[in-house]
Amino acid sequence: MTKAEVIKLLVQIEAVYSYCMTRDETVTNWFRYCQLMDFEKVVKKLHLHMRKSPYPPSITDLAVFKEGDSYILEAWIEKGKNRIEADLSRGQGNDIPAWMNEYSPKLKTGQG
Repeated sequence: MTKAEVIKLLVQIEAVYSYCMTRDETVTNWFRYCQLMDFEKVVKKLHLHMRKSPYPPSITDLAVFKEGDSYILEAWIEKGKNRIEADLSRGQGNDIPAWMNEYSPKLKTGQG
């Protein structure tokens, strides 16, 4: 899945679950893990999830890996937890989150 596809997915989740607000850390982690997933299959799982659940999905609710990837979901979840904890321990403080840099008009126009 590309970054643009991840953004589309997160925008769709926020549109359906209006009380859901995606944090910067969440977007960063979705970028990291979703590159291993098949976008069309994830969207299908999202649509099934939306039909049955009043709660927004987590990455594990939607995880569908491309054929041939031999990742074990439990190990993948544990790695994610460890990475999130490491990211949080490093602290925050960026004016613009790292995932947003390439989408920021401020940076593209040279203003700032």
